[in-house]
Amino acid sequence: MFRITFFGTGNGLSYPNRENTFFLVQVGKAYLVDCGGAPWPKLVKAGLRPDDLGAILITHGHPDHTYGLPALIQSLWLAGRKKLLPIYFPAGARGIVQGLLDLFELTTKPNMFPIAFREQPLEERETEALQDGSLTVSTFPAIHGIPTMGVSFLDESKEGLEKSPIKVVYSADTAYNPLLETVALEATCLIHECNGADKAAGKHSSLHDVARLMKKTNPKQVAIVHLTEGEGYERLMAQYGLAQPRFMIAEDGMSIRVAQ
Repeated sequence: MFRITFFGTGNGLSYPNRENTFFLVQVGKAYLVDCGGAPWPKLVKAGLRPDDLGAILITHGHPDHTYGLPALIQSLWLAGRKKLLPIYFPAGARGIVQGLLDLFELTTKPNMFPIAFREQPLEERETEALQDGSLTVSTFPAIHGIPTMGVSFLDESKEGLEKSPIKVVYSADTAYNPLLETVALEATCLIHECNGADKAAGKHSSLHDVARLMKKTNPKQVAIVHLTEGEGYERLMAQYGLAQPRFMIAEDGMSIRVAQ
């Protein structure tokens, strides 16, 4: 079963009903993409035990995507984790990711579980990060002003009625990224940031950008995240003829099952 649980769906500011964007992917093992606030109780609510987390993928070094990492590492340690935990991040972000753990002297705690820091190159293509059975997790460069990587999950298991591979692609924080026209082509599920409806400030995407990409890639399902309160997302959805179940405005705590 391939499941995505959105722990947070808000932008860098966050809101009372939207924490900063980060989410859990469960396909065999569990993989956390970015790390906002209070991650441990969210993992527990999702049914995870300390050793169930297979890896953490940090898309970039901005605070809203990293500030929960020290708290999570300490919580896993206090809860008795023993297994090695890989943390993936883009080239150029090691100082921030490792520095956060060093700041709190977490790696020197007695009986701390081993942590592997794994830097991903930002080449103009998908680069494999890890493989576990039928699952391949890859990364690719996003366009965001600092080193940033999007993430793709390709599950090639063909159990039961799921005859075709499942591919889930996350844009990460990015302006319109032409590389996604290839990476997300015919994706089972595209998770795309949408910092604004009509216009996105800085190197982010608007709903116009998402709709443009959808026309080029024809994903089966789309969920938008990194959302700004007060934006006219529903109005533009109607303009483009976008509706559930194919198109979703993600909400904190929402969990979806991905299947072909």
